[in-house]
Amino acid sequence: MKAADLPWLLGYALGFFLLHRAASPWSGPGFFSLWYPAAGWRFAMLWVRGIRMTPWLGLAEVLVDMISGSIPTTGPNVLLEAWGALRPAIAYGFAIAAIKFVSAKVHGAIATPPMPFGLASVIGPMAGALIILPLALLRPDLPAGGIHTSLLLSLTGYVIGDLLGVLVLAPPLVWLANVLDRSEPLEISLPAAVPGLTDAVILVLALCATNALDVAGLDFRSLPTLIAGTWIGLRHGSMAAWLTIVVITVWVLPHSAQSMAVAERLDMHMSLAATVIAAWIAGSYADAQKTAQETLERRNRLLFQAERLKTLRAMSVAVIHEISQPLATLAIEARHLHERSDGLDAEIAESIDLIDRKARSLSDLVRRLRRFGGRAADEPSKLPVTMLMGSVTKMLEPELRAENCRIVGRRINPQLVVRVQEIELIQAIVNLIRNAMAASSDGEIRLEARAQKENVIIEVANRFDRAQDSANKDETMGMGVGLMIARTIVEAHGGSLLREDGDGEVRFFLRLPLSRAEL
Repeated sequence: MKAADLPWLLGYALGFFLLHRAASPWSGPGFFSLWYPAAGWRFAMLWVRGIRMTPWLGLAEVLVDMISGSIPTTGPNVLLEAWGALRPAIAYGFAIAAIKFVSAKVHGAIATPPMPFGLASVIGPMAGALIILPLALLRPDLPAGGIHTSLLLSLTGYVIGDLLGVLVLAPPLVWLANVLDRSEPLEISLPAAVPGLTDAVILVLALCATNALDVAGLDFRSLPTLIAGTWIGLRHGSMAAWLTIVVITVWVLPHSAQSMAVAERLDMHMSLAATVIAAWIAGSYADAQKTAQETLERRNRLLFQAERLKTLRAMSVAVIHEISQPLATLAIEARHLHERSDGLDAEIAESIDLIDRKARSLSDLVRRLRRFGGRAADEPSKLPVTMLMGSVTKMLEPELRAENCRIVGRRINPQLVVRVQEIELIQAIVNLIRNAMAASSDGEIRLEARAQKENVIIEVANRFDRAQDSANKDETMGMGVGLMIARTIVEAHGGSLLREDGDGEVRFFLRLPLSRAEL
């Protein structure tokens, strides 16, 4: 555990104690509570701070339960009771780790946020119930004739209580943590006025219908709210789904907290859990579909831009071909004139020298453009990293002067060689440096390269202040596209692109395999 995690752990212990006690009105034989908000507190902490917190959260829960008297500190069942308090955190940690692993490996709506969060919030409580089974039969206090019934009741109550606690409490906690961590304004996507009012009326009618079915003693009394919650989630996404869940839960909990038979309370909360799960998964799926559609549209725009660049490249090649011959003649004549300028007036000689230098510079530029647009530029070739950096710096010189920025860095080992498609990789590094120029607080961009085992690491870094970075986000909307292009190019070369923030700096590490001859 890191030192920065200790305040979080202390806050978690206090919050767990308060939420654990708040769940007691919905308790029953065989289960602690059919409404357990502490589960949402646990899930949010693991999702935000990472699964490395799993054992520490489990130990904190055990200590809180012992101090509050929820589990005994002496007796033959101490270890069994302590394990019972520890295993929910372990189950949640494994469930979250599994969902994040799968979502990183697959593609499609199931891996698109917030779908992984939605799935993990449902699977976590179920995993907590499954981990109970192996040792549940070892409890000496289970009645001999009612093992199966008591286990079923206990597991059902556990799953329902945790599901409701997670789906009601975890989403706002995770949203709030993300806002505080990124120092960004909270973006709440709420329905438009007319559709929102229409769905609010539908929800009220569904609650009234559910109440009427309950009074009449009919089955399927939760069907109206289930349909309404799913409808709202599919139409408006996870935020509207969560608000619907809160409304339905607040409407149900006061009724279920009253004195009633355990079977009746269990039935009421099972119906509530079904409604909550359906609404939340529907909202998460709708958000995932929206995100996937936006990604598809962005890629389509990139493809359109690529086609335009392809056409521009063909036009540039034609223009270069037309001007290269007369320009070569001009450069030769300028050099010849410069060689014969001895003895002429100083002012005339200086003008001839200027013409010669400008002609040679223009010839070099046309030569680079021809190589850039030629077919040979499309083929990977061995390239010294120093030459790559020089091309990048040369290309960006006008922009650096215009933005009052400068590139600094240590000397690069000339023996570092990579096998790459030169133009594409130059474009990737240029995109990273342009991003750094836009976000830099002092105009200084650090560009360095070093060997690391069988790879070369190219680092692009800039200093920034968080307030300025947040304020400039709307002015640099193109940065996301440039970064996506850079990552695509690097990954196509068998490398990777990672970002690291810290000490007032943003650092991008571009990893590429060294050429075989250099290993």
